[in-house]
Order: sequence, then C-alpha cells, then structure tokens
Amino acid sequence: MARLLACPFCRELFDDREASRCPQCDLPLVPMERLPLSAEALEEQGAPELPPEYRPLGTWFLGRGRGALLALAVAGAVLFFMPWVELTRAHEVTLRGYDLARGNAPWLWGGAIGWFLLIPLLLSRRTIADLRGVRVIAATFSAMTLGEAVMLLLRPPAEHGYVSYGLEYTWGLYGSALVSAAAIAVAVRLGGRLEDLRDLPPEDVESSGPKKRVLH
Repeated sequence: MARLLACPFCRELFDDREASRCPQCDLPLVPMERLPLSAEALEEQGAPELPPEYRPLGTWFLGRGRGALLALAVAGAVLFFMPWVELTRAHEVTLRGYDLARGNAPWLWGGAIGWFLLIPLLLSRRTIADLRGVRVIAATFSAMTLGEAVMLLLRPPAEHGYVSYGLEYTWGLYGSALVSAAAIAVAVRLGGRLEDLRDLPPEDVESSGPKKRVLH
C-alpha cells in the first residue's frame, strides 16, 4: 500500500512510489507523520499555558514580599552609615557602622555586603518560583547584620581602671538589628504560598487571548 512522503523543507507531498527525493530541494523524503508541526500550525494551536508561578512579573512588581524586602535591604544599607557607637572618653566620638568596619571590626562588612547583594538579587527574580527559590540565600543575607549586632552587644570592648572608653551603643545599631530581624521574617516567606495566587497581576490581553488564525 502506497504511503505519503514529504519534503522536510518545502513540505510538498509525494507518493512513495513516485520519488525518494524532493526534485526542488534535493532532500530525501520522509514519512509525513514524522514531520514536526509547521510554524503556522504551532501558532494556530497556541503555546501551552505557563503555570501562574512561572509567569514573568513586571520589573517593579512589589507583592509577595519582594517590595517589602527591597525596602528593608535599602534601609539596612543606609543604617550601616548611621551612628552605631558613641565614645565619651577621652573625647566625644561618634562612629558609624562603616567606621567600625574600616577600623578594628572588618567582619562588619559582611552585613553591609549582604544588603547590597540582596537588592539586585530581588530585582532579578521575575517569577513567583524564582522568588521562592532564593528564600534561603535572602534569609542568609538578611541575618548577617543581626548576627553582627548581637556580637557587638554581647561582647563590647573590655574596660578596666587604666582604659575606659565610655562606650554607648546608639540608635543606628539597634535600628540595624531590628531591620535585619524584620528582613529575615519576610525572606523566609518570600514569594508567598502557591495555594492562593489571586493577588498576581492579570496577564496581558494579547498574551492570554485566543491566537489569531493564519489564513493561507
């Protein structure tokens, strides 16, 4: 029984008893059922719909913890340059987190770098699945400043009869610790739950509407 063969390039049909190569393209003919769908057929059929958690979000989408964590990261970075410590003896000196990191506490750079890395990390996550996928690293970056603040509070420079600094911690350090704790709470829930996605923005009408049929 004769079967239909087709040219893989021009898709012209032939009887298998008629030819084995396409006379126009000089390509070997293949069974018609082995040919992939044409571009027109694929367009008519429409691309498979992406699950909601994989649909690209807008660059400035601020829901699902993304906006809140961005704001906290910016606040944490700003607080690094605010007063953390005041020394009252022998002279009054105010030291920022930045000053401490440049001095005898270089390990404080870790928290600041964590904030600065968190901002582009969040801006580059454009789907709910992406946001959920960076929960661990976002929480780690967020926790670094809190760990540093706890170390400073629990182990201040020792004072004795010969050396006294009159050291007092100021609002910048406490604010940094508070922002860090809040950022951890947001980071572990980044991307939200998959069971309820009603808060996501609707798809564009063009992308969600029926595909126009191509006429030949």
